[in-house]
Amino acid sequence: MKKHLFSFIGFIVLVQIGFAQPNVLQKAMQDEIDRSMKELQLDTLQKPCYVSCSINDVTMYSISAVLGGVVNSNEIKSRTKGNRVLVGTYELNDESLDNNLFSSPEMNDIQVPLDDDYLGVRRALWVSIDNVYKNAARQHAKNVETWKEQKKPLEEIPHRVFAKLPAIKIQSDYAFTTFDKKQWEANLRQLTQRFVKSAYPASNLSLNYIRGYDYFESSEGTSLKLPVERVMLQLAIVGRDEEGELVFDQAVWAASHPNELPTVTQLEADIEARLKKLEERKKTVKFDDDYTGPVLLEGSSVADFMSSVLFMGRERLLYDNNIPSLTGFRNDTRNSMESKIGKNVAATSLTVKALAHTKSHKGVKLLGAFEADSEGVVPPNELSLIDKGILKDLLNDRSLTSATQTANGHRDGPGVIQVMVSDVVNKKQLKDKLIAQAKDAGLDYAVIIRNENFGRIGMFNVYKVNLETGAEEFQRQARFSQLSFRNLRKISATDEDAAFNLPGFGADGRFTSYIVPQAMLIGEVEIVRAEIPSYKEDEFVKDPLKQ
Repeated sequence: MKKHLFSFIGFIVLVQIGFAQPNVLQKAMQDEIDRSMKELQLDTLQKPCYVSCSINDVTMYSISAVLGGVVNSNEIKSRTKGNRVLVGTYELNDESLDNNLFSSPEMNDIQVPLDDDYLGVRRALWVSIDNVYKNAARQHAKNVETWKEQKKPLEEIPHRVFAKLPAIKIQSDYAFTTFDKKQWEANLRQLTQRFVKSAYPASNLSLNYIRGYDYFESSEGTSLKLPVERVMLQLAIVGRDEEGELVFDQAVWAASHPNELPTVTQLEADIEARLKKLEERKKTVKFDDDYTGPVLLEGSSVADFMSSVLFMGRERLLYDNNIPSLTGFRNDTRNSMESKIGKNVAATSLTVKALAHTKSHKGVKLLGAFEADSEGVVPPNELSLIDKGILKDLLNDRSLTSATQTANGHRDGPGVIQVMVSDVVNKKQLKDKLIAQAKDAGLDYAVIIRNENFGRIGMFNVYKVNLETGAEEFQRQARFSQLSFRNLRKISATDEDAAFNLPGFGADGRFTSYIVPQAMLIGEVEIVRAEIPSYKEDEFVKDPLKQ
């Protein structure tokens, strides 16, 4: 059972006036937390100083179609629980000297009832809290002994502190729009019918829609009821060329509600265009080189590139909050970026901000926006991460492992990220700079990556630019050798920006929204060929689709 990470009641902030009466889930959570704080006690071990519970109460719809037929259609109601128990104090508790923050469920563990059964919910929460407390109380006793053995003040020992923050109350009731499941089954049948007589019969289209509420209650007085609603329509076009090599394309359409997705007519046109483009690309040359030099990114490729550099690598703008072992036998796994706060990590023209509460940009809904994270911490309206190349802060939860850290409400990921570059020129000037930098580096050509979503598949297509004429040659199947903050040392960009929603940060399917320049020139990137296995399958009986 996971010990979640949540807030302190210095005072209560009423985020929404007219706080509603709690529903059955909230009432059961509040009552079980109150009872746990009063009665939990194991032998001579300490009582908890903090208890929190969360319930994710959602309905999940999933529909998949292949060759004009629905192969999967589910509607699943789910209530998943989580809790956290801290034993000791905020300064020294069971988590302070231990990187393992999980407790295994016991045999008598049960799921939260789907019915609004008050006693059933209480019982489900009690089992989890009781189990986590047993582990936490014993671990806290071990931590106290370990601290005493060090014979040092606590502040001189690497440890984890639970941040003290004001409690908040957010109760957001939301009127969910009706979801027509049968109509979307028909839509997917119609859209995948196009692949029956194509060279891509293994292609598929899937819709995943989730809606409901996230509930959170803590012993400090924090109470959250936050609506959850997001949908992804994912297309995978898969086939082989004459040599048996895999040929594919992917697309993801993201929105809050299925009604906000493109129309069937628009999707049909998009799929048709992608199929036509794939047929043309089968005949093109594959990228077959090791390139290190300037790269011009355009469109959605800018967002994917910045996402990969800022949050996906070992150097990332996220605190990991691991602590080194006091025995010295465990390697220090802390994010190396923490030691660089206050130092230059990128071009002086680059500024990166987290704008968690920004809900739209130039007419595009930012699906990553949120009011509070799953620990009940409200993020600031604007959080400076990189200012003119200087690292200012990292995204963090309530677990603090150094004096440089603050609890800034980003336990669940980046949310909304804005990337700004002060060295701005128009698109033509960017291409001219690209060519000039490639010439200065003694290269034979330059590279443009245009509207490629490589973040999900790792491969992309490129345009090789002739340094004399500026002509572009399309080539397929390239990939980055590696990406790091070193790639951000020399940057230019357009003044105009655009917003993109990228799905799938972490395991819970949340979106991250990026506001980035429409085009960006990166001074040095390493690109290599993407190896794809090639083989032909023996057909003993002819494919029925080809008859």
